[in-house]
Amino acid sequence: MIYKRWDIIAVHFPFLEGIDAKRRPALIISADRLYSEHSLYWIAMITTAKSGQRPKDVAVTNLERAGLPEACVIRVPRLATVSDQQIARRLGDLIPKDRNAVSALLKQSVP
Repeated sequence: MIYKRWDIIAVHFPFLEGIDAKRRPALIISADRLYSEHSLYWIAMITTAKSGQRPKDVAVTNLERAGLPEACVIRVPRLATVSDQQIARRLGDLIPKDRNAVSALLKQSVP
């Protein structure tokens, strides 16, 4: 299956150490062209943030459309590159308001 930018997926998200991964939701942030040219996706981690929200987190405001069972945030600085073999399934997608917030934070880090 081919996924699109702003899709929320279930994926094996790699730990920072690169040794292991944990299945969790993530947001596809790459342009669709990255997949068509390289068969890869850039993703941002999604977490429940039970320990508190961080300054560059974006709250997911429409949980039903996102396919998430509880309140979550997109942790914009936590990015990874994955192939479609690492993706378990599509959960939902992000509403335009949240997309704009994520885009603004990405532009601060990658102008």
